Amino acid sequence: MEILERRRRERRRRIKVAEEFVKSLRLHPLTAIVIGSTARGDFNEWSDIDVVIISDRFPENPLKRFELLEDHLRPGVEPIPLRVKDLLRLIKKKAPVVEDMAEGVFLVDELGIRKLLRDEREKSLNPGKS
Repeated sequence: MEILERRRRERRRRIKVAEEFVKSLRLHPLTAIVIGSTARGDFNEWSDIDVVIISDRFPENPLKRFELLEDHLRPGVEPIPLRVKDLLRLIKKKAPVVEDMAEGVFLVDELGIRKLLRDEREKSLNPGKS
């Protein structure tokens, strides 16, 4: 049981690191979601903390998006910057990362992305009910 409690504490610590990163950003309104191994709880000591950040304040150019984030980075945090338009394109393509986001840990949801992802999941599970 001690091992499980240690894992829970480490997961909480990792999510706290992600929260601190997101709080430092000036991209509001935004949605931030921890995905991947930290969200699932199957991380190891070398795993990054993957954080999807969705904001229409990001520029079109993906490299420029990272420039907005570089002064705020924390060790071990791997940001994935998207605009709402990018997310909609991923949903349309049924990209696996969309399911990761739906199952992820929402840190902030000023854009209502959680509901959008739930609605999309419902549509895919019940295609005749639109």
